[in-house]
Amino acid sequence: MSAAVASDLAELSKQPGNAGSSDPGTGQIKITLKTRDESVSVPDVPLFVPLSLKRYGLSEVVNHLLDTEKPIPFDFLINGELLRVSLFDYITSKGLSSESTIELEYTRSILPPTFLASYSHPDWVSSVDILKSMPVAKAPIVSGCYDGIVRTWSLAGQVTSEFAGHTAPVKSVKFFENGKKIVSGSMDRSIRIWKVPDESATTNDEDDTDETIAAVGSARIFTGHKAAVNSVAADSSTSRVLSAGADCIVGLWNTNYKQAPPATVTVSTREPTGKRRRKSALPSRGPISLMESHTEPVTGVIFDAKDSTVGYSVSLDHTIKTWDLVTSALVDTRTTSFSLLSIAHLPRLSLLCCGSSARHVTLHDPRAAADETTTRTLHGHTNFVVSIAPSPESDYMFSTASHDGTVRVWDVRANRSLYVIDRDTRTADVKTKVFGVDWSHEVGIVSAGEDKRVQVNRGTDLDTVKA
Repeated sequence: MSAAVASDLAELSKQPGNAGSSDPGTGQIKITLKTRDESVSVPDVPLFVPLSLKRYGLSEVVNHLLDTEKPIPFDFLINGELLRVSLFDYITSKGLSSESTIELEYTRSILPPTFLASYSHPDWVSSVDILKSMPVAKAPIVSGCYDGIVRTWSLAGQVTSEFAGHTAPVKSVKFFENGKKIVSGSMDRSIRIWKVPDESATTNDEDDTDETIAAVGSARIFTGHKAAVNSVAADSSTSRVLSAGADCIVGLWNTNYKQAPPATVTVSTREPTGKRRRKSALPSRGPISLMESHTEPVTGVIFDAKDSTVGYSVSLDHTIKTWDLVTSALVDTRTTSFSLLSIAHLPRLSLLCCGSSARHVTLHDPRAAADETTTRTLHGHTNFVVSIAPSPESDYMFSTASHDGTVRVWDVRANRSLYVIDRDTRTADVKTKVFGVDWSHEVGIVSAGEDKRVQVNRGTDLDTVKA
């Protein structure tokens, strides 16, 4: 620390004469600063700062004490809550005195995500997923489209693979097995497993010689739902897939085709020309189990991020259900006051994030008593919240996609969204629904929508707010 900074620190540490003033323009308050990032740590000395300071002014104080050549933006937390107002407004809202000492924890700030690119499709894009297991991948993005096609994309916006076979819109897509395969669910009531072409492969996978691999689109087909498949989740460690059905059923599937049970429901396919539909059915496999308890269409399913033997589902029947995937038994039911449309897991916080038809995001602790269903409610969207993606690094952050035409970035420690991502105005003249969102460190925030595009947004250090 330079002599000049030491002198400034000593000056800031002196008791000012107007510390007890209630005037936000002139009053001051004592604060202490701490951080978990040792590279930007300042001396642990009480300081007096103006009550009128907000995040930007407090960042200037920290940068001044650090004597940085280039200013670093910071976020500030008080008792685990992000500061988004002035210190005066904060202590007023909490009923605190200006004689109090406020402990501020600061972290490097997230920066607004900027538009990078968009990839055009021939129809609505319902779902998107990013390959997160590899730092660099030839085709790290997969999209599901209402034209029935599953596509993989390079970051340059080039289609690297197209998988045709579904006879109705694709509603959900997921990479699994380190990007070697893709699982898709469709309004044609089927789930399909696609093998992603590997140009470097020199040997054939014996299991892939099964006769169904040569079928339409080189897909393994799984049937059992009697209505559209709204969502799928895949777990590579157990070779299992969960599905959310419009038939009110949660399906559990074994992706090892030879070990999967025989199908009891068949699925038809188009002729290669696509001009007519055959009445004969393709070979398919059935589910391990079809779990029944929901009374309305199931809209979202996920595996527990820490325990793949546990699954969660949400439904238009207002409930969140927890499933034991070993016994296919219902473990717990939480009832809310609104239809639920999407779900994600924040494992470090043991919270389930649920998007609703009531336009908000609710946070739930599945370990809490049944009468403590909602932990917090986050408001900001103005239409259905239909997709949620956790931050790849921050335990506290996630993004949401909504029919209001936006993607929002949230931190559970803040009462409102941090950033709002609109669709690219160069390709959309009016607001269009956003159907899906995903988030990775390498690629950024990727969203899919009614504008027939996949959009990529990225902000520098967007996910560096760590626990």
